[in-house]
Amino acid sequence: MSTQNAELITQLNALLRLTSQEAATARTRVGQASTDATRKELTDNARECDQRADVLRQAVKDLGGVPDVVGLALGRAAAAAKLPLEQTVPMTEALLADLALEHQLFDRARLVKILAADADAPDLVALAERLEDAHGNTIQWLFTVLSETAIGGPAALTPRTMQAAATSARTAATFANSAASAGLNKAVATATTLSGRTTGAVSSQVGRLVSLASGAKRIVKVGREATLAETEKRAAKELGKDKANAVHHLRENLGAVSATELPIKNFDSLTAKDAGARIGRLPSADDVRVVLAYEQAHKRRQAISAAADKRISELAQDLVSR
Repeated sequence: MSTQNAELITQLNALLRLTSQEAATARTRVGQASTDATRKELTDNARECDQRADVLRQAVKDLGGVPDVVGLALGRAAAAAKLPLEQTVPMTEALLADLALEHQLFDRARLVKILAADADAPDLVALAERLEDAHGNTIQWLFTVLSETAIGGPAALTPRTMQAAATSARTAATFANSAASAGLNKAVATATTLSGRTTGAVSSQVGRLVSLASGAKRIVKVGREATLAETEKRAAKELGKDKANAVHHLRENLGAVSATELPIKNFDSLTAKDAGARIGRLPSADDVRVVLAYEQAHKRRQAISAAADKRISELAQDLVSR
């Protein structure tokens, strides 16, 4: 066996192992798909992985090598072992791991193409080019899904319970860091948990911001929305613009703003069709998230949610294509 063939067999077997892991990962993701389109994409990808694995096995045999069946089993085992670990990380991190796997496959396919061209093996060059195209398309799709998730859009994959908790914890930590001074984080935490979960007295440790809602009885009476609005006003006066903005963003994420604060004028008076059209013209994902949170906190119209999901997807596509 020539040195060229030996190196080609090594790289093809590496592709075979990674493809096995890719197929197992795709099948895992099918169960997390939140839409029929995503489920179909992942199901098709898993099937195509199996087909690519068959072609790779035959290519190894044609070169006089032996397909790495042990490596195939290890690839599937690696995908299975990854599942418990994923439960402790946000979905974004899991998607980044999937993306890293696809980049490995793409780069090895390019290497096989170079080796095959050097060995004057046109059939292998053609195979490597098909693999490049397939993995390039998957990288594009995954990065779009990742972008949608990162900018707060409709997640194509639904996080498992622990992943959702990990994401929430990281988001909470980020907000806590930005709103930590002068006990503002405690005041906001108190205000948000009093929406049906906490009815006790406000802790004296909240300090002077306790007066934002004139005590726990007033907080319970006026509700979370009014409490947060009052918190924002007092924070602007006493703690500065940055802290007030932190509270404002929290209000937006909870849908606790008034209709007049939305980026779409007269939103409450619009029909679902007209509101959907206006959402389709919003320039940023932040604007879409604000409107969607407000809608989900009030009317929960399916058409509005669908329009918001579509707009987030469009904005994510724009980011990916830049």
